[in-house]
Amino acid sequence: MLFALCYTALHLAHSLLQSLNLSNMSTKCPVYRAEFPSGMYLGRNFRPNPKVFVQWGQETAEVMRLNNFCDYGLFEFSDEKTVFMRNIRLTFTEKFHEISWLDKAYKLTVEGFNSNTGKTSFDLTIKWYFDGDLIATLVRKMVYVSVTTGKPIELPAKFTATNTAKSTVRFSLNKEVPNTASEISLTVRPSDLDFNDHVGHPVYMDYLLDSAYHLQNQYTLLTADLMSERIKCVDIEYRYQVVLGPELVVKSWDEVGDLGLQLNFVMNQWNEVDGCDRLVCLGKFCLFDR
Repeated sequence: MLFALCYTALHLAHSLLQSLNLSNMSTKCPVYRAEFPSGMYLGRNFRPNPKVFVQWGQETAEVMRLNNFCDYGLFEFSDEKTVFMRNIRLTFTEKFHEISWLDKAYKLTVEGFNSNTGKTSFDLTIKWYFDGDLIATLVRKMVYVSVTTGKPIELPAKFTATNTAKSTVRFSLNKEVPNTASEISLTVRPSDLDFNDHVGHPVYMDYLLDSAYHLQNQYTLLTADLMSERIKCVDIEYRYQVVLGPELVVKSWDEVGDLGLQLNFVMNQWNEVDGCDRLVCLGKFCLFDR
């Protein structure tokens, strides 16, 4: 996905832009603060939907780019070069699940910074705090690519020189689908498309959550609605753009992994040019122990 992302319709975006603290720009990425009525963002489990944090992360990343935090303004967006969203990892703490989100409007502290720089990719980490306690972390892995070839190209030299952070975050998702996996087809809606005429990356979270809801009675270990569980982390790997037209085919299964009970997803869409299904997304939800 492009790093030059359009603003969504979320009311929080306006709050963030109006309440930015732009101090200390020369020494570190600033901390953003906003107060908002959390009730408008609550899902059926009375907590903010994971997609909301992906959207908030998108807003924060765009603000950082527009204000050239961490030299993000160095990236050239043209018919030849762009930045592609490769992975996200959204992690929740147990504190997030303990908050009574219906009680009142909460003041969340948001901070964003470059957490890793490679030769052709970099990670942007965004954290949310409630009363000083960390409640959620989003890591966005971005790859600088050639529009013509689709292949990675080297990051701007000045960016790599001034952003030298290294991270231990590693993304590893399984695309080998077992015979026991369940399957569902989803329709891509026109409203899912962004200004690039393909599905915006936060919407992939909707597809995974919708799939889990409709397949909940077919899992072997998970016996309840995913949104009623305490989600520990979500990994998504974006392989190819999703476009309007062919249905999405999502295969999903549950298993016990290194982090406990997890749901795995493999999403494909028919590609007219190649005449075959194309892998567009891999996903994984890990849950806290009950």
